[in-house]
Amino acid sequence: MIRPTVPGDTPRILELTAGTGLFRPEDVDTLRDILDAYHAEGEGEDEGNHTAATYELDGRVVGYVYYADSAALADRTWYLWWIAVDKGLQGRGVGRELLQYAEADARRRGARLMLIETSGVPAYEPTRRFYLKNGYDREAVIRDYYRDGDDLVVFRKRLGD
Repeated sequence: MIRPTVPGDTPRILELTAGTGLFRPEDVDTLRDILDAYHAEGEGEDEGNHTAATYELDGRVVGYVYYADSAALADRTWYLWWIAVDKGLQGRGVGRELLQYAEADARRRGARLMLIETSGVPAYEPTRRFYLKNGYDREAVIRDYYRDGDDLVVFRKRLGD
């Protein structure tokens, strides 16, 4: 079941994010700050329409997605900022359902494009294949963006007119 993320989900979201083995400790700390601010401001009430949704299976948080529109920066362009699934459940459709949920919600809000940024290191190859498999195009690569040898890879999908 996908539902709105609540403050009580934060510890488990941080745990499963760290458990993927893909995020650095400082990334997890940043996510904690983002979720704290999201809950303090009131879900989706800020100017940027930030949204967090949690995938719950048998009473346990097993994945989440965090996405937002670009507000005044671009016309109806949305970003998927975070998505993660419990490592033990990866490859079983949870990530696909979360991605489709975010896309459908953004579409309902008038989204035209969804952008996703990810790393270009080999450990992220399954992540990049996941986006391609779900209809995203690899739009750009900025070499050495995160650090030397770690490119920024941007994916794009058209959601509406």
